[in-house]
Order: sequence, then C-alpha cells, then structure tokens
Amino acid sequence: MLLKNSPANGCHRSNSIYGAKEGYTVEITFLLSLNDTKVNYLAHFYLAFDDPDLLIGQFAGDAVKGKRHQNYPRRIQEGILLHRHIDHLTDTHPITSELRQVLRPTLGLYSPVAIDIFFDHILAKTWDQWHQMPLDDFVLKRYKTLEINKEGLPERMQFILTHMVRGNWLGSYQSKEGIQRSFNGLAERVSNGAAFRLASGLLATHFEEVEKAFLMFFPLLIDSSKAKLDTFAAGEQSVAKSR
Repeated sequence: MLLKNSPANGCHRSNSIYGAKEGYTVEITFLLSLNDTKVNYLAHFYLAFDDPDLLIGQFAGDAVKGKRHQNYPRRIQEGILLHRHIDHLTDTHPITSELRQVLRPTLGLYSPVAIDIFFDHILAKTWDQWHQMPLDDFVLKRYKTLEINKEGLPERMQFILTHMVRGNWLGSYQSKEGIQRSFNGLAERVSNGAAFRLASGLLATHFEEVEKAFLMFFPLLIDSSKAKLDTFAAGEQSVAKSR
C-alpha cells in the first residue's frame, strides 16, 4: 500500500517527460504491448491539479491494472482512476480521432503514441497559458514529490522515475531536440518502430493542425477531469451519509 505518510497537500508540491534517449529507451523495455505505451506524463502531472496524492496515482496508473487500485489509499486510487479516464478520453475523442487519421498513413498504430508526445510538447511550449508556476519549477517539484514517495510506487514506475529524473524527460520536451530524442528512443525499442523517426517531421509539417487540435482538446480534458473528481467527491459524501 502506498504511503500513508505522504505529504497531505502540496505536491511537496514536489515534481515530465520526454526527451532523454536513455530514459525513454529504458521505459520502453517495460512496454510489452501498444496498449501499455502511454507517454503523456506532463498532461497527467498537470491534471493532478497540484494534489500530491493525485499525482502519485496519475504516475502509478500505467502500472496498476484492473482492481489493483483498491490496494492503495483512497486519494491515490482516485488518481489512478483519473489517469484511466484521461487516457480513455484522449483515445476516443473525435478531435484526437481525426488527428490520428492524419498521422496514420505514416505512423500506423503508433499514431496515438505520437499524439501523446505532440500534445505534451505543445503543453510545454504554451505552459504559461495553463499554470502560474514556471514549467521548470513545476517539473522539479513533481519529481521531488514522486521521489519522496518512491518506495510506495510499483517497481516498474520506480525504475522509470529514476531515469525520468536523471534525463529530465519532461523539461526536455519543450524543445524539438527533446522530441526527436524521444522518438529515436521509441524507434530503437518498439517492434517495427522505425516510423517513429519520421514523427518529428510530421509534427513540423502538420504543426498548425496539431496545435489547433491540442488547444481545442486540452480545455475539454481539464473540464472532464474536474468533473470526474467531482463524481469521486459525491460518492464519498453519499457513503458518509449512509453510515
């Protein structure tokens, strides 16, 4: 069970993703199927809304399947379930579905992975529109929160965290070079992943279209995430009243 003694309120306000080729390569060794290739950490960290337990759940979510979230404290469970909600909406919304069709001729089934990375890049580039804290400070604080609570994370995510921090994956995602390193790492480690080497060029070619999609979709994702958290709160109130 994770961290009964984790900081109650502020990500230690401690703590994404992409870039360092070494770090990304290490992560991909854990990704045994396309369904597990979720890489939009910066969006997940932002959508923890400065809550340390939601952050822990969001980060752990990739490695916690089925009903295993029930082994964690309540607020971390909510972070895991919120992670799943975010991934589902990102995978199924018409805005992202339309963008996948643009990328599919080149990237095939890896188009959703590229969209995750594209969107985190644009989130990093437009960060001042979304959060009052500078991105570099935000990232460092989230790293710190996760490192403080590292022993309670699933083993896979502990390993990923080590390399994420070492390579400053999320900080490097502001640059085109950081994106290219990420895609190069994916190309090396994913079966039939050579198309990833073309992804940065696709972003350059379709940048306006990708940026427009992100700027339309991300506010919807924020609202949907907040609504999901409201359902958790309503459920807790209902349980409390029934006691």
